[in-house]
Amino acid sequence: MVVGAGECTDEVAEKILSATVNAQLNAPIRWKSKSIRKDGRPSQLEGNVPVRSDLPDRFDLLFRIKVDLVWEYTLILRHLPSGTNVRRLDVRGTHRDRVGEDYICRTHKHRWSEARGNKDVYAPTDIRHDPTVPVDTSLAFLDEEYRRVLLDFMSECNIAIGTGYTWYSPPVPPDTLPLEGLEEYP
Repeated sequence: MVVGAGECTDEVAEKILSATVNAQLNAPIRWKSKSIRKDGRPSQLEGNVPVRSDLPDRFDLLFRIKVDLVWEYTLILRHLPSGTNVRRLDVRGTHRDRVGEDYICRTHKHRWSEARGNKDVYAPTDIRHDPTVPVDTSLAFLDEEYRRVLLDFMSECNIAIGTGYTWYSPPVPPDTLPLEGLEEYP
C-alpha cells in the first residue's frame, strides 16, 4: 500500500506509542480560551504542547476542558499532518456506541487504527482519579487531578517529561473576552 504524505498509518501510530522514539514534552502547555459564545465567554479551555520524538512526523498533546463542566475533560495525542487522534482519553465523558458498550459520564479511552478509526473504546485501569463527579468543581480544586491524569496518559503513550516542560495550571477564563483588535482604554 502506498501511503500519501501526511497520512497516519498503524505503523506510525505504533511507533509514536512505543518507547523507542524518544517522545518527550519539552515545553510548557499553552492554554487558550476556545469556542467563544455570543456573550463573549469561552465554552472550552484548550492546552497544547508539542511532542518531540525521533520520528519525522509531528505530534502534539491536547488537553480540553469544558468550562461549564470542568470535571469532564479530554486528553488527545494527535498526529499533526493528518489530524488523527492516535489516543484519546475522555475523563467522565460520554460515548455512545451502536454495537458496543455505552459510556455515560464514565472515563474511557479511544484507540485509533486504520481499520476502525477511533471506534475501539475501552475503560482504562491506569488513570488515577475518582470516577465520580467531585463536589468541588472548580479549576483550582481539580488542578492536581489534571496534572496526575496527564502524567498517567503520557505514561500509556510512552511520552517522557523533557527538560523544558513545566506544568501550568489551566487559567480561569475571564467572564468576557475583549473583541480581537479592540483595545481597552481607561
